[in-house]
This record gives sequence, structure tokens and C-alpha cells, in this order.
Amino acid sequence: MKQAVRAHIRAAVTLLLLPSLLLQSACGKSTSVAGVGSAGKPNVLVILVDDLGYSDLSAFGSEISTPNIDQLAQQGRVLSNFHSTPLCATSRAELLTGADHHLVGVGTLPESNVFYPGDDDYKGSLNAQARTVAQLLRDAGYHTYMAGKWHLGGGGPVAQGFEQSFALDYSAAFASNYAVTASRAESAAHAYFENGVQAVIPDDFYSSDYFVGKLQRYIGQDHGDGKPFFAYLAFQAVHFPLQVPDAYLNLYSGRYDAGYDAIRAARMQKQKDLGLIPQDFKANPGDEALITRFGQPGVLTNQSWASLSANDKKSEARIMEVFAGMLSNLDDNVGKLVAYLKQIGAYDNTLIVFMSDNGADGMGYGFIPYVDGTGNTDIDNAYANYGKPGSFIFRSTRWAEVGTAPFRLFKGFTAEGGIGVPAIMRLPQQSGGAAPSAALSSLKDVVPTILAVSGQPDPGDQYQGHAVAPLEGSSLLPLLNGQRSSVHDDREVFADEVNDIRYVRRGSWKMTRVVNYLVPSAALLINHDWQLYQLDSDRGETTDVAAQNPDIVAQLTDEWRAYVTRVGVKQPILPPLLTPIDQ
Repeated sequence: MKQAVRAHIRAAVTLLLLPSLLLQSACGKSTSVAGVGSAGKPNVLVILVDDLGYSDLSAFGSEISTPNIDQLAQQGRVLSNFHSTPLCATSRAELLTGADHHLVGVGTLPESNVFYPGDDDYKGSLNAQARTVAQLLRDAGYHTYMAGKWHLGGGGPVAQGFEQSFALDYSAAFASNYAVTASRAESAAHAYFENGVQAVIPDDFYSSDYFVGKLQRYIGQDHGDGKPFFAYLAFQAVHFPLQVPDAYLNLYSGRYDAGYDAIRAARMQKQKDLGLIPQDFKANPGDEALITRFGQPGVLTNQSWASLSANDKKSEARIMEVFAGMLSNLDDNVGKLVAYLKQIGAYDNTLIVFMSDNGADGMGYGFIPYVDGTGNTDIDNAYANYGKPGSFIFRSTRWAEVGTAPFRLFKGFTAEGGIGVPAIMRLPQQSGGAAPSAALSSLKDVVPTILAVSGQPDPGDQYQGHAVAPLEGSSLLPLLNGQRSSVHDDREVFADEVNDIRYVRRGSWKMTRVVNYLVPSAALLINHDWQLYQLDSDRGETTDVAAQNPDIVAQLTDEWRAYVTRVGVKQPILPPLLTPIDQ
């Protein structure tokens, strides 16, 4: 990568990573929620991390130290077969409503609604058919709080049932993690809003630190009034730009010098040791041939580690060091929030839901239109500035494949690496933990689970006198407390589409297409044909078996068409460069 390389950063003491907390030790233990009622209605804390890959947490195989999140995994239950949508806003819509994102006005992202001119269902903004879990719980007597990234347009959290909120500009996909105002590259023009009013952020603002501090203040202001709370913490981390306070910048110095392949292999072995994947799991090998970098001078193509120059290796390793520091900071903030809940006596009676909104990001370049006509830029991506204010760095495709190990591809695709995400749930009063569950689950199951744990009935398809999208998922409570080994059977159909990125699944059969329209030119080079995978034996999606199973392809094609009709999927209107080759 052609970066202006300044003086070498002096090596600091390499972080001595804590050994893995073996989740198998909790096998067979589970905790019923029978005692929840005696403690009053349970609190609910939902923690959403942005662009966290399946293998990025220590509890999911990573070398990055995340002891606080690992503790949630030890006390609760890891969901090793949990699925999101392939992109940010659509996942948030399903997380908060329990309905398909098309049915609640978020057919696409706010920033890609240009593909659907004039279409209200594709504004990327929650519509009148959206009914959020915050609204339902507020009606049931809960305080409702939110801090972080909203990305669902409209009137923001205030219009969707949140009593107190501090949120990034409601349609913004990302922003600087710092209080920087001079750099367009960091989207510093995006404002933050508190309870619907534009907020002034302090000079020492750092997103993860500030969001957690704000949420603690909201909870503390009302603590002791007898009402439970629903708190939604939507981290901007670990979305690009990768940035972190100085104290975290050098925690992982030298840790990634071995390169993509060595780190990915180590993560997959740890996943086997943890029982997340079987010993004979056939991992996706990654794809050096997938070209996804276009139009950005000096940006790497999807090259192997061995083919990189010494300077490129140095740059790539440093980028991952910054990422790891950013995630460690996030973990510390989770620890601060948990410690606060324990301090005020609220932790034991709190349902905690932790997850990522999609797979690891490997396409940050698609959102960097900040180079002017002369080739000058206001980004300071000198090596010595990586991760600091003014920098704008992101994981390359190969590091994204490390983040989504052992799966195929990453964010923006409906391959398992794009939609298979880390998830952890801890029930109120639960401390013993349970073995990881490989039962199929998804974002749509979160609202039904919250309602079941809080004792609220299914709200149906009406809200405040008008029709709304009903819940589509299932409560995971029977799975979490050990009463059942699964909540979805092989007859259920799962399907999704964002900007023509699509998949359909029934049982272990999954049909998907590898296409991504966020990157100019890439759409012309990627296969648009349906591919079929048998996930029971090939969740790594290594072998397309469509040709050998025409009957399954035909059945899933029919299911896909039914889904298109049910939720109103529409084809994007694409510029000529992005027109699919099969149209």
C-alpha cells in the first residue's frame, strides 16, 4: 500500500493474551428463568457491535483478548449458528422490530436508496408498519434507553419508543470515533442527537467510551424508581474508520506479523477446541481470485500474504493491530457497563443479548469518495497516524476472511461469512452457563425472546389502531433454558435480499448468489448464478452442488419467489456499470 511511512513506532510490551475460557467446562449447565418473577420484571440490555466477524472474539476463536464478553459467554450461552442480514441498517431493522426489514420500510440502506428512486419502502427509514421492541416495553412499564449508531432514518430513537437516547445522525452509516471537525473523510459533519436535539460532543469524545458513559447515566437517573429498563447499546466500533485511543494502539504490536493465513489457521483450531465447529469441519479456503478493490490509488487487491512487499506487510499488520486495540477498548467498555449494573444491583435480573450486525467488513473502500480532482485528500493515513484522529483505515478483504473464519466471504454477501455472526445470550439470574448451541437462530428471534423473558404476549399485527408488521421469529427462551435443542424445524424457510444480494434456505439446504453492488465494477466480475450448499456437511460453502440437485434448486427457487411476493422485493435500478450480467 502506498502510504507515507514515517518513523517506526517503538515496540511496546506485547499483550500477554489470557488463555481461552473453555466453554466446554459449562456443558450441561443451564439456568431456568423460573425465578425471574420474584425479582420483578427483568431488565433487558441489547449490545450490538458493528462489523464484528464470527471469529473476532476470544470466545469465538480469536487471539484478541475480550475477557468481559467472554464472561458473558461463560455465564450465558453462545449461539454458534446465529444469522443477521448482510448489511448494517437492514439488520438493525430486524433486531428492533422482529419483522423482515422490507416490511418496515428498510428495503435497503439509507445511503443506497438511490437504487430505488421515489420508493417509500426503500428509503432506509422505519415506516408506519414498524413497531419496535422499545415501544412495546415502554407500554409495559419499562424505561427505554438507547446510545450509539441508529442508521434507520426517520425521527430517530425518539420516534420509535426510546425515552432517552444519544444517537449518531439518524441515517449515517459511520462517522469518526473522535471529536474531529475538520476532516470530511471521517464524516465529522454528521451530528449527534440527544433526545432529538443536536448535541455538542466534548473534545475528549471517543465513541465507545462516550456511548457507554451516556447509557450508564440514563440508567442511573431512574434507578430506584421501581421500573425495569430496556437499554440498547449500538456501538459504532468496530466499523471503519478503525480508530482507538492511544492507550490501546500498541497492545498488539507484532501480533499480526505472521500474516493472514497463520492467524486464520490459529483461530480455526481454537474454534475446534472450543467446540464451536467440529474437528472435521471443512473450512472455506478463502479466495485470492476475488477482486474487490477498484478505483482507489494505492489500495491493495485481494493478494496473498506471501506476495506482499515488506512495506505492505507492515501496513497490513499494523491495521490489524489497530483493529484488535479497538475491539479490546470495546470489551473494556462492556466490562464497565456490566460492573455498573452489578454496582447498582441490576445485573442479576438482566437479560443480556450480544451480537454483531453482519460479518467482518472487507470493503471499506466502497465508502471513501473523499479524493478530490487533483488527487489530494484530507485523510492523514501516514503509517505513524494509523488509528489516530484524521486517519481512515479499514481491514482488507484477506483480514476480513480472517474475521469470518471458517466461513466464506464477509459483510455485503449472503455467504455464511456475511450473515453468520457471533451471538451470546445470558438469561436473568443465570451464572452457570451452558454449552454452545448450534441451533439455527436469527435476528428476528430477538424480539420474541425479549418479550418471552419479560412476560409480554405476542402483540399481533395491530399497534395504536393501525396495522403493523407482525413478529416473524421464534422465542429462543426454550433453547436458552435447556428445555429444547432447537426452535426452528427443517420445514421453515429463511430468505433475505438487500440490493439484489440474496439467499433462500430450508433446513440444511441454502441457495445463494455472490453479488455485491456496493463496489463499482465488482458486480461485473462476480458470479450471479444461484449456488447451492448443503450446510450440515458444508457450512464452509466449499462445494456448489446445484448441478447435482436440480429438484432442490427448483424447490428453493419457488420458495424464493414466494418470499419476493410476500415482502415486496423490488429490483434495484442500477447504473449501466452495475447492471447484472444475467439480466
